[in-house]
Amino acid sequence: MSATIQQCLDCTTLLFPLRLLCPSCGGGRLGPATIEAGTIEHATTLHDGTVLATVRSDGGPALIARLTSPAAAGETVFLTNDPDAGPGHAFVPFTDTPSREDQ
Repeated sequence: MSATIQQCLDCTTLLFPLRLLCPSCGGGRLGPATIEAGTIEHATTLHDGTVLATVRSDGGPALIARLTSPAAAGETVFLTNDPDAGPGHAFVPFTDTPSREDQ
């Protein structure tokens, strides 16, 4: 499995969360990119048992993801956009376009 995030088509910077413009070059040509795995930097368990983690992706950006099974800082997890993925995955939400409050 892999997760889709966003990439600037001008400078190739990987982006998360979704952006309207690239913060590195200011370009507006953005498209999808896939990443396979990342390393957990920090995990937090919510009152309902959900575990959220900051995951440093192999491609660079830090992602906020929901872990599908217990894991600790320093462990590698596979990234996915499937909220029903099995154990050992980190769910990264993704939509095709960023939302704009002013639309």
